[in-house]
Amino acid sequence: MCSSDLKQKLRAFLRRLGAAYGSAIILMFFSEYFFLNEGPVEELLTTLQSDPLLAVPAFVSFAGFYTLFTYPMLVLLSGFNVRTLSGLLLAGAVFGWATEGLTIPVIYLAIPVSFSFPSIGWHALIDVMAGWFFVRLGMRRFGVSGNAIMFIALGAVWGMWATWFWGGAEADAMAPINPEDFLLMVAVTSGFWLLGLVLADRFGAANFKVSKWEVGVIGLIYIVLAPVIAFPYLPLSLLIVPVVALTILALWRGRNIEGNATVLERLHTSRPPWWSYVLVPLTPATAVLVYPWFFESNRRVPTDIIVQTLFLAGTLWFVVALIIPFVQRSKSNEAQ
Repeated sequence: MCSSDLKQKLRAFLRRLGAAYGSAIILMFFSEYFFLNEGPVEELLTTLQSDPLLAVPAFVSFAGFYTLFTYPMLVLLSGFNVRTLSGLLLAGAVFGWATEGLTIPVIYLAIPVSFSFPSIGWHALIDVMAGWFFVRLGMRRFGVSGNAIMFIALGAVWGMWATWFWGGAEADAMAPINPEDFLLMVAVTSGFWLLGLVLADRFGAANFKVSKWEVGVIGLIYIVLAPVIAFPYLPLSLLIVPVVALTILALWRGRNIEGNATVLERLHTSRPPWWSYVLVPLTPATAVLVYPWFFESNRRVPTDIIVQTLFLAGTLWFVVALIIPFVQRSKSNEAQ
C-alpha cells in the first residue's frame, strides 16, 4: 500500500471518528444532562465546585464512552440506507440498548419493560430522533425565527423536565438543584453540546462506511463487555439477543426500499447556516429562566404520566417499525 493511500484512509478514519464523536456528544447531552440524570449531574456539579478544569477531561472521556455506543448506530444508518423515521427509531433503539446494557445493566433490571424504557422511550425518541436528528434538521431548514422558536421551546422543556426526580421515594434521591447550580450545569453542558453540533456537522458525511478493522475492534469490545453485564441476569437477559437480531433484520429488509433521501443525506448534504449556531444559547438561556419558577413554587412535571406516554409511544412505534419492512417488501414482490 502506497503512502498516499494510507494517508487517505487515515484521513477518512479521522473524519469518521470526528463525526462519531460529535454525534456522541449530542447524544450524551440529551441522555445525561437534558434528561438530568442524577448521578452524572451531581458528579459534574461537584467537579465544577471543587476544580472546574477537571470537568474538561471528564467530558472528553465520557463522550468517548458514548462514541462506543454511537458508532453502531451510524454504521446501521449508512449500511442499510435508512430513509424513514421508523428506520431511524430502530437504529436509535440499538443505540439505546448499547447505552443501557454495554457498561451498565439497566436493560436487564425489569425485563421486558426495561428493553423499551429508557432505551427506546427516551434514547431512541428523545436523544436520537428529537435531539440528534430533528434539531439538526431544523437548523438546516428553518429560518431565523423558526430556529429561535425551536431553541426557546427546547429550553422551556429542559427547565420543566429538570423537576422530574423531585419527591422520589428512593432514600438516596438527589435533592432539587438550586437555580444557581442549575445555571452552572446548563451553561457548561450547553457549551459542550454546541461543540458536538459543530463537530458532527463539520465531519459528518452522507455515508459512514467503516473499515473491517473498525468493525473488528468495536465488535470485540461488544463481545467482551455485553456478556459480562448480562451474565448476572441469565437466563432472561438472553431475550435481548433475538430482539436485537430482529431489529437488524428489519433494517436489512428495508435497505433497498425506494423513498426520500437517507437520514444521513438529509443531515449532511448541506451544513447549517452560521447563525443557527449563534441561536443555540437560546436553549440554556430559556431553561435558566423557566426553572426558577418551578423551584420557587415547588411544582414538578407529572413524571409518571410522561414516562408512561414515552414508554407506550416508543414501544408501539418500535413494533410497527419492525413490521413495516416485511410488509413493504411483500407488497413489492406481489407487484412484480
